[in-house]
Amino acid sequence: MDNVAIQLEAYGSARRPGRAAQLVDSGPPLEPTRQPAAGNRDAVAFSGGKDSTVLAALAAELTDRPLLVMITSPVPWARDHVGVARDVARTEIAKRLPVELVEVTSDFRTAWEISFSQRDGSTLGVHEVSDLPLFQASIAAVAAMAGISRCLMASEADAQYNVSIGDRVLLQRDFMYSAVTQGALDALLQPWGIRQGSLTYPLHVPQVEALLLRRYRRLADLQFSYWQAPDGMRACSACPKCSEIALFALAEGVSPRKVGIDPIRALGFLADRRVDARWSGLEPPIHEHRAPQHHVVHAVQATSSQRVAEILAKDTPANAAERLGEALAIYARLRAEALALTVPPAPGFVTDFLDLVPADLRQRLGSILAEHFRVTSEPEFEAMTERARALTAWIAEPLRAGSRWKLWRRHR
Repeated sequence: MDNVAIQLEAYGSARRPGRAAQLVDSGPPLEPTRQPAAGNRDAVAFSGGKDSTVLAALAAELTDRPLLVMITSPVPWARDHVGVARDVARTEIAKRLPVELVEVTSDFRTAWEISFSQRDGSTLGVHEVSDLPLFQASIAAVAAMAGISRCLMASEADAQYNVSIGDRVLLQRDFMYSAVTQGALDALLQPWGIRQGSLTYPLHVPQVEALLLRRYRRLADLQFSYWQAPDGMRACSACPKCSEIALFALAEGVSPRKVGIDPIRALGFLADRRVDARWSGLEPPIHEHRAPQHHVVHAVQATSSQRVAEILAKDTPANAAERLGEALAIYARLRAEALALTVPPAPGFVTDFLDLVPADLRQRLGSILAEHFRVTSEPEFEAMTERARALTAWIAEPLRAGSRWKLWRRHR
């Protein structure tokens, strides 16, 4: 709770001074009840997005017939839990990978007024904090029921970024999925015989897409990535996220249509935007040298306008041919901007973050990643890993023997 308060105060509203979160109720500690382990099997959070699809594929390659857990909790303001594309991802994934899949339905997400944090001036949406408890509880419950001893949830390298500010550690805004939070959940679940972790900690956002297109391309047509995608479509093709994914796919020499994105529309969305534009407003800097928009700059720097023209010429429908020239002109302008910028080199897979992966899978996962990406280890990433471990230990300290009663008494 203290850690959540720190993060909410950093990303929250200046209109509301004081502590951002507190316990309003409590109860006695639960007694642990160990569940039987089922060998080398994992429960894997699966949504159909690129992150969870890559996680599912890695788990299928590294473990014995993982159980994918798809949580369906639709809300009126989003389409990521409904629609034909999601149904296709759910039914096809078990045909293409040696996995089983179970679906959990819930109305939990309808319990929140999604706009209240924005009205209060917070830069964090309600779902950015409230979704993980639903997803994690569902996966852990399924794991316990099935006798599975480990849960896996996708979490990219970007989510592991952190920085010391005074005596506090500030995490990236997706901190609820970070290795810190998952490590704390791991400590919480261990007395019940369940572990928690991820296999995607070492990979930055574009590398997840790259691994999908390089190693698991047979799954790329299942990618369902955006909460505003119209019914029957896998993406809206007209938002920052879709435009980023389109540029990452082009950098891999693949048409964005492979992952359900119309490249003409996606480039059209960028007509009035700079290549290094920030998508998500003003936030505290987490990394001294790197920024999220550098991913886009790297992708565009690495991909010539001629190469993009060749890729798009092969799959542009006749009814979109007139707009192709305009889209290519937009890309040429973005590339000129990108080439004029000096940014840190694109990182490879981060070996420091690989150290946060479950130990029994670490070496084999590292071998897979080394087939596709160069290795990166920097003092700053090492420091982030050390801070993540220290913060996880601090959060989990009250769970140690003899501390639970003190925690309960303190929050009564």
